[in-house]
Amino acid sequence: MVDESVLGLSPIATTILQAVSQGGVVSLDTITQHVVASFGEPEGSVSAEEITRQQIWDLVAHKVLVVADDWRIREQGPSSPNRRPAPPSEDASAGAVAAVRAALHHLRSITPGRWAAPPGVSSSALVAAARQHHVVPYLVAHLDRLVLPAQANSEMSVMAGRQRSGARLLAADLAMALEALDSVGVRVLVFKGVALATQAYGDYAIRGAGDLDLLVAPSDLVPAYEALTRAGWRSSPGFPTLRASWAWRHFVRTGNELTLTGHASDIDLHWHLAPVRGTFPDFDTLWGRRSIVTMHGHLTPTFAPYDALAHSSSHAAKDGWRWLRSLLDVHTLMSSSETWRSADRPLRADQLISVGLAARAFGTPLDAPTAVASAAERVPDKLLARILRDQEVTAPMHQPLLVPGLDFIRRLSALGLTKASPEELARLLSRSMLPPWLTAEESSPTAIVAVPRVLRRRALEVGNKVATRRRAHPP
Repeated sequence: MVDESVLGLSPIATTILQAVSQGGVVSLDTITQHVVASFGEPEGSVSAEEITRQQIWDLVAHKVLVVADDWRIREQGPSSPNRRPAPPSEDASAGAVAAVRAALHHLRSITPGRWAAPPGVSSSALVAAARQHHVVPYLVAHLDRLVLPAQANSEMSVMAGRQRSGARLLAADLAMALEALDSVGVRVLVFKGVALATQAYGDYAIRGAGDLDLLVAPSDLVPAYEALTRAGWRSSPGFPTLRASWAWRHFVRTGNELTLTGHASDIDLHWHLAPVRGTFPDFDTLWGRRSIVTMHGHLTPTFAPYDALAHSSSHAAKDGWRWLRSLLDVHTLMSSSETWRSADRPLRADQLISVGLAARAFGTPLDAPTAVASAAERVPDKLLARILRDQEVTAPMHQPLLVPGLDFIRRLSALGLTKASPEELARLLSRSMLPPWLTAEESSPTAIVAVPRVLRRRALEVGNKVATRRRAHPP
C-alpha cells in the first residue's frame, strides 16, 4: 500500500527492496549485483545497471525508496529526490520549457525517430516544466517517440497514472450528471476537460483531471441546477443559491456560469459560454451542430469540431497563451480535416492569433487550410517573444488579480470583438460593480434593500485590494 493505493511490484523491484534494509543506505552497484545474482546478466544491449536504475527510479517516483545525498545513481550526478529541490534558476526553467515545447513539436510532426531531452536539462526541471504546462499525460502517452532521463520518465509516468485515475472518476461523475439532467429533459453540451480530450485526442484522460464543464440553455438553468443538486452537487461558496432573491436574479442576468461542488468533482454549470453574450453562437445553434463522443462507454454530446476549435482558441487567448496545453489543444483540433469541414463562420482576431501561435509552436499541419499558414505569418514577432517569456515563468494555475477592475477591462476588450449592444455594456458594468461573491448572502427579494449593502461591501473590498497592491509594490 502506497498513498492508499495498491502498488504491484515486478520481480526485479521486489528483489531491489529485499536488498535495501529499512532505513539503510545501499549503493547502486550493490543493488545491481544483488539483481544479477537473482536473475543473471540481461540479454541484449541494455546493461544490468541500466535496468536496475530504471526500476529504482520507478520506486522513487512511487515514494517507496528515496535517494540519499551520498548515493550516486549517475544519471545527473548526485541527487536527492526525497528532498524538496531548490527552485530552478530562470535559465534552467527557460531551457526546460523550451525542451518541453520541442518535444511537443516533435510529437505533433511527422519527423521520424525519437526526440531526446537536451543534456543540459535536468530531470527535475523537465518534470517541473511538463507539470507547469499540464502536458504530462500527453508526453507519457507518447514515450515510444521520446528519450527521457530515467528519473523524468518514472516521475511523469506515475503522475500520468494518478491523473488518469482522476479522469476516470470525472468520467464516472459526468455519466451521473448527464443521467440526472436527462431525467428532467434538460439538453446539455459537455465541453473542455474529458470531453475535449476524447474529441481531440481520442483519450478522455490525456489532458489530465480537472472539473466538468456543462452548457445548458438559459431557460433550462433552474431545472438543471435542481437536478444536479438532487444528484449530490451543491453551490460553491461565493455563489448565490437558487431562491426568490434579488441576488439570484442579478447573478443569472449578469453572469454566465455557476460552480457546483460534489464529493469527487466540481461542475461549472454554464448558461452562456462567456460573459459577453455574443462571443459565441447561442445554445440552440451549438446544439444543432453538436457532435457525439463515446466516453467510458457513454454517449456524450459536445461541440462540433469547429466550435471546439473556436472555443479552445478563445480560451487560449483569454489566458494570454501562457500554457502549452492550450496551444496543443488548438493545434490538435486544427490539424483535423473534419474540423474545417464544419466551419460556418470566420475565426475572430484573437482566435486566429491562437491558431497562428499553435502553428508557430508545433508546426503547420500538412492538410490545414491556407488560413492557418497566413495566421502564423501574421503573428507579430514582439508578441511571440513576449508569450515565450510568459510561458517560461507562468504558474501552473490561474492567479487572482490584485488590480481592481482589471477583469472588467478584459471583458470590455471582448466587447470590441463582437457587435455588442449598449445593454451588454450595462450588464458588464453591473457585474463588475456587484460581483457574485459580494451578493451571494443577500436574501432580500428587492434591489432597493440589497444593492446599497452590496455597494458598501464593494467599496471596502476595492480599498483592501488597493492597499494590498501598495504594500506589495511600494512607490
